Amino acid sequence: MKRLILLAILILAGSFTAQAQDTPKAELFGGYAYAGSGSNGFAASIVGNVNDWLGLGAEISGQYTRLNEAGITEKINNHSFLFGPQFSIRKNKAVTPFVHAKFGVSRIRTETNEFGPPLSFSDKSFGMALGGGLDIRLNDMVAIRAFQIDYLQTHFFNQTQNKGRIAVGLVLRFGKK
Repeated sequence: MKRLILLAILILAGSFTAQAQDTPKAELFGGYAYAGSGSNGFAASIVGNVNDWLGLGAEISGQYTRLNEAGITEKINNHSFLFGPQFSIRKNKAVTPFVHAKFGVSRIRTETNEFGPPLSFSDKSFGMALGGGLDIRLNDMVAIRAFQIDYLQTHFFNQTQNKGRIAVGLVLRFGKK
């Protein structure tokens, strides 16, 4: 009976070790992001995995919009610097679904000639991204982010902005947990 219990403990311990080996220490994402209304840009993040389901991450993103209508031009640049937890499900070695909640600072800069000479406006505000996505494993070090969908909220010029964003790209995985 003691041998059976010892064998069960060893098998259980081995399964935890095997599961932890599939979790990278860090994941670096970079890719294209679209946030509607002709707003194209990038999203980049790094996540340090605490365990196989919890990671702590930082994200930098930029969205760029160029409008030109009837001689009036407007350039809008929006950058966000966000931080927060990411929760992943690593039950399947081929795919990793995840959700995250990130909070931080967003900055907008607008240049326009709508009122005659070129004018520039800028503002900073609280920024938030709530969302998730799906990574498809290519090998131990590389995955494709098939999609990442986020709800973004900012508060520029005393008005709340709500928009969606979709991002795709490449994920590089470093180390093993």
